[in-house]
Amino acid sequence: MGLPDDWPVQIEESASHEDGGRFTIRLHVSTGVLSAEQLGVLRDVARQYGQGYVHLTARQGIELPGVSLRDLSAVQASLAHAGLSTGSAGSRVRNVVACTGGDKCQHAFLDGPALGHSLDMLLGGEDLPTQVKVAVASCPNSCTAPQMADIGFVGTVEPVLDRALCNGCGACTAACDERALTMRRGLPRRDPQRCHYCGACVVSCPTRALRAGRVGYMVYVGGRVGRRPQMGHVLARFVPEDEAPDLAGRILGFLRDYGEPRERLYPLIRRVGLDLLRARVHSRPLHRTPIREA
Repeated sequence: MGLPDDWPVQIEESASHEDGGRFTIRLHVSTGVLSAEQLGVLRDVARQYGQGYVHLTARQGIELPGVSLRDLSAVQASLAHAGLSTGSAGSRVRNVVACTGGDKCQHAFLDGPALGHSLDMLLGGEDLPTQVKVAVASCPNSCTAPQMADIGFVGTVEPVLDRALCNGCGACTAACDERALTMRRGLPRRDPQRCHYCGACVVSCPTRALRAGRVGYMVYVGGRVGRRPQMGHVLARFVPEDEAPDLAGRILGFLRDYGEPRERLYPLIRRVGLDLLRARVHSRPLHRTPIREA
C-alpha cells in the first residue's frame, strides 16, 4: 500500500510488515531531549497504534514501528499535542546530534546542547540536494563523532599562562594526555602541534595560572561513516558559539549552489575543492546569532 504524495508526515515503510499497510514513523527529536510528559505520550501511542515499543536511533531520534496507514492522522494529532513532530528523513538536515554538555560533563567549556538546538531550529526542514548530518560536541573528546559528520562542531579552548601565578607544581603536565606540556625552568611550555585544546590543563591548575583564552568551535566538513568512512576536513578554528549557526548556514548554501542531486559534502568537496568552500563561507564576516537554550 503506497502513501499519498501530499501526506503531511514523513514516514518510512517498515523493512518487514505483515499486511503491507504498516509503517515506521520517524520523529524529529531536537538533540535527543524529551520531557517526561512526551515520553508518556510516546508510550501511549506505541501501545495504542504501534507494536508496543519505540526504537532509539543512532542520531538520538525515535521511531514508532508498526503504525497502520489508517491510524496515521490520529498518531500525528497525538504527537503534535505533545509538541512532537515527524521528520528528520529525506534530503534535508537530519536530527542534529549533540553531547550532554557542561551540565553533565566536566570537560565541556562550551554549551554543545544549546548550539545543537539552535542549529536544529535554524536549519531543520530546509530542502537540500541530499541529506546532511550535523553533530556537536562540547569538547575534543568528541562523544558525538563530529569529525565523521557532514558538518561537525568540536568545542575547543586555548590555554593561556599567567607566569606570575604559576608555582611550577606540574599538575597541568600530569593532566595532559597528549603530552603537549613540559616543564622548563619551572614553567609549563605547550607544543601547539600536540595540543588538542581540550582545557584539561586549565581545569587542573590549582593556582589558576592557566586560564581559558580563545574559546570556540573547530568546524569539520565532509566527514562520513558507512562503507567508506572518511574524516572531515578542518574548515575553521575557534569559531565563537554565536557565529556557528551562520557558518553552518553558509555551508548549506554552498551545498545547494554546487551540489548535484544526492551528492554529499565529501564527494562535493573532492570534486570542486576545499578552497572554494573556504572562500565561500569566509567571503564576509559571520553574523552573530543568539544561541537558544536546549
